[in-house]
Amino acid sequence: MKKIALNFKALAFSFACVALMATVSSCDPDDAPTPPVVTDPATVTDIDGNVYTTIRIRTQLWTVENLRTTRYNDGSTIATGLDNAAWEATTTGAFSIYEDAASNNTTYGKLYNWYAVNTGKLAPAGWHVPTREEWQTLTAYLGQDGGGKMKSTSSLWEAPNLGATNSSGFSALPSGRRGYTGGYLSINKSTHFWAANERNAGQGNYLVLDNDLAGAAINAANKPFGYAVRLVKD
Repeated sequence: MKKIALNFKALAFSFACVALMATVSSCDPDDAPTPPVVTDPATVTDIDGNVYTTIRIRTQLWTVENLRTTRYNDGSTIATGLDNAAWEATTTGAFSIYEDAASNNTTYGKLYNWYAVNTGKLAPAGWHVPTREEWQTLTAYLGQDGGGKMKSTSSLWEAPNLGATNSSGFSALPSGRRGYTGGYLSINKSTHFWAANERNAGQGNYLVLDNDLAGAAINAANKPFGYAVRLVKD
């Protein structure tokens, strides 16, 4: 009887070992479920229903078209229709369309003053106007001829459109700008993009691409200027 009892004890011990091995095996990292693959959104939509395609450039996800919204993301309207004197004098957010031509809005988007950018309400949830540092990250990655890599090869750019390859997919078009005194300038020759942070009390930061330059430059301009806006993912 003692021999049979010992056999039962040995058998029970064997089952316990098998169960323990099964438990340890189930904790093997190789058996863990594969996390879902996170993919970039192909588009983003603003509060007006305008849809923008996106492009990933290394660590950043950008909109490929310039902003066209007429409203902030809280639903409030952005001032527009300002004459030259009012445009220069305002210290609140406003936008213009180059020479008030609907075709320019379709092609190039709107031109916003820095006060509109500074509200922090131009972008849909999950997106924002890039900071100066985020523009610097982009241009540092693209290198010395980064402006050419950002510029579209479209004939909308006036010759010589130096270095233009659009190899980054950023697809910048020459949207021109509205000057701080209200006049429109440089369509087909350059495009300026606001940065979200200011340079000083009177100026905001911006990035400029020019038909005569293969590079991209980051400078400062008076806050009433009307520049294009691109968005980057949070």
